[in-house]
Amino acid sequence: MDVSQLSSMISSLSDIHSRLQLLRNAPPLLLKSSMSFSAPSIRSDFEQLKELGDTIRSDSVQEALRTATQSEKADRSDLNRNGRREIRKRRRPPSPESPQPYIPYDKRSASLFPTASDDPPPLRADGLPDYLRDFNRTHSSKLHIWTRIRGSTQLSNPAVVRFTIRDVLVCYITMEYAAADPVLVTESVTAFGPREKKSPHSQSDFLVYQTLSQQIARMLQSHPRVAFQSLVNLMCTYEGIFIDRCTSCERVLSAEGHVPPVVRVWMDAGKEGEKGRWEPRHASCPQT
Repeated sequence: MDVSQLSSMISSLSDIHSRLQLLRNAPPLLLKSSMSFSAPSIRSDFEQLKELGDTIRSDSVQEALRTATQSEKADRSDLNRNGRREIRKRRRPPSPESPQPYIPYDKRSASLFPTASDDPPPLRADGLPDYLRDFNRTHSSKLHIWTRIRGSTQLSNPAVVRFTIRDVLVCYITMEYAAADPVLVTESVTAFGPREKKSPHSQSDFLVYQTLSQQIARMLQSHPRVAFQSLVNLMCTYEGIFIDRCTSCERVLSAEGHVPPVVRVWMDAGKEGEKGRWEPRHASCPQT
């Protein structure tokens, strides 16, 4: 068989294949013998189907099909080749990740609050008004005694102090004291959004402030006798709660829950002359 005959057979089979692909969309009504051929579109499709059948039954196409069958039996190589798979195999393998920078081990000790040697003396109930006045003169955040009756100046027991960071948060610090020993002992801290109008014993509508309240509650549970001044110093660190990055993962929002770093860890001074500081962390990040 010469090349011209083989080329003619391939051309015939290619034409049959193309026409079959076009007729795949023909309506199934063409296969029913009881149908009516009055519609012009149906009549045209039926005529194409009939012509294709006649072409397939022709001697030339039948001879081409027999030759193709014999050729397939003689040599089946490259018939099942997956070109896309071969392309994927030839692709350049991905480059290994760049080595991560070395992070030196931090030898400083971490704790929930400053050590006892750095803790200020316990604040007494009778010294609270003077402390609030001194604090408000030297800080941008503010402290005020909260009372149920507007205009009342008498300190109740338990006493409630409102801590405010403008446009960031409002916290109500509830403290108790005994007549025989009027040292203020913090009972609870509840955080709210700056524009939430709620009582100190309710709960914020926002997850970030709920999480903050829970975190401080855990800290107070571990250190129930922490000085009020140390607690206020802790609260002041939340001024940048929505912009501070977690010192563990370097992210502002946590991967789980998308909450800013509400945890604060006290890091002692690492070298002589340095001062300890509060570091922000996410609740899901390592705390040590």
